[in-house]
Amino acid sequence: MGMPSGDTPAKAQAYYHYLQAHQQTMQHPDTWHVRWLDLAWLWGFVAVLCVVTLLWIWQYRTTRQRTGIYPVDRFGGYTTELAGPATFFFLLLTAILTAFAVVLILGHIIWGQKF
Repeated sequence: MGMPSGDTPAKAQAYYHYLQAHQQTMQHPDTWHVRWLDLAWLWGFVAVLCVVTLLWIWQYRTTRQRTGIYPVDRFGGYTTELAGPATFFFLLLTAILTAFAVVLILGHIIWGQKF
């Protein structure tokens, strides 16, 4: 069967409606719905990020700072700050977040943005 000629307006209109109807049925017709897996990933990520941040703060506040080459800074006589090397927890958290960002960026470059 070849392409219809569309020699009359009625034939062209019928063919146009046929093509539109075919295009509309290619996807599964759904009403609005919640994608629970996407919500679970979103709130799971937020929950994990909050827990890791709290663990980092707890570890930072309970670890005894090493003194030595890092002098105590004093500001106005009341506020002090003790500098020190980065803890293993901070380095691990930074490595994980950096790896996640690289995977996300490369995924968008290679496969395009999916959402």
